[in-house]
Amino acid sequence: MAGVLVAQPPPSVREQARGYVATLAGPAMHGRGYVSGGDSLAADWIAAQFDRLGLAPLDGQRYQRFHFPVNTFPDSVRVAIGGTVLQPGIDFITDPASGPAEGRFALVRPTFADLADPDARARLFARPPGWAAYLDRPATTDKDSLHAYAAFEAELVRHAPVLKQGGSKLTWSVANEALPHAVIELRAGAMPAGADSVELHVRDRFIPAHAARNVFGAARARKKGSTDWLVITAHYDHLGRMGPDALFPGANDNASGTAMLLCLAERIARHPLKKVNVLFIAFAGEEAGLQGSMWCAAHPPVDLRRIKLLINLDLNGTGDDGITVVNATEQRKAFDALVAINKRTRRLAQVKPRGPACNSDHCPFALKGVPAIFLYTMGGVSWYHDVNDRPETLPLTAFDGLYRTLIDLVDRY
Repeated sequence: MAGVLVAQPPPSVREQARGYVATLAGPAMHGRGYVSGGDSLAADWIAAQFDRLGLAPLDGQRYQRFHFPVNTFPDSVRVAIGGTVLQPGIDFITDPASGPAEGRFALVRPTFADLADPDARARLFARPPGWAAYLDRPATTDKDSLHAYAAFEAELVRHAPVLKQGGSKLTWSVANEALPHAVIELRAGAMPAGADSVELHVRDRFIPAHAARNVFGAARARKKGSTDWLVITAHYDHLGRMGPDALFPGANDNASGTAMLLCLAERIARHPLKKVNVLFIAFAGEEAGLQGSMWCAAHPPVDLRRIKLLINLDLNGTGDDGITVVNATEQRKAFDALVAINKRTRRLAQVKPRGPACNSDHCPFALKGVPAIFLYTMGGVSWYHDVNDRPETLPLTAFDGLYRTLIDLVDRY
């Protein structure tokens, strides 16, 4: 009807986020890990986005630099068992702490019973070089037995390469140490029946002090001279490459959270909060053990006592079943606000509370008394720490709803 103004919904940010995810999880970023400078490329790209959005450096500094040890696999990793060549990332992964192995090895199959037989163990370890151990997963859930089996594996790898049976899904990670021999985890069914030999080509490169950078961007409050802060964080790093043939893109973990951070940054840069400054931090080194956030919490860029709330964004790429708020039981005010917003808007399937957990970058700050929550989406695709966590399979189901909910939350500050 002429003359009637109809309220328009805010524009969708999903397609913009999809572009961010496609870049961050694309092959040019090398999985944002420790091969081919992937994490450094991502840091530069995020800094350029902060520049483009008009976020200010913090006290003249765009980066916070630090170092940590990490084990890497820059060269091709090859495993062939009984003449069958296995596909890296699909049929096998290296243990993150795997050391090297080169050549053909006779397969030895120590049993679970060998754990308790000192003579059998002594004979095994006395074998001349040129053998590798294959360990089948024990059919037990007894914690003491599993602990003994893990100790046996750790003892084996001091003497020879180790192959071990994994499940139907292979989940990789990052290690801060390197073992003396190769350790290979096989997908269920990847070990050919009756195989008696294995060819291994595994070269790790241990970096004692890998250089990494957290990235800062600040949006000052409209109130001049405000010393209070809202901090919004997401880690941008992922697992990188296991040689040139296995890429771990990290679309959901955590290109999605970084995309959410950038979408929020664009809106807040255009519309600063009234009373509270906002600091955006893109963390490095989360996958290597919360390295970036631990360093940042120990060397805080702002007074931790002036932080009203820290919101950490990780795994924001699905949402069929809503979101979970970690540390909700400790931060009832923020959690109740999210619940109230969603009750009014019905944007999210649910807002589920969870207690404290040191499972992402909020944790080092929470341990120092900073009010901190961590939000992740639930449901949908379940690819995680594997080669299938790709941009083209990430639905971003609840991305718009979570974005608008977070805007409603931060606008209260």
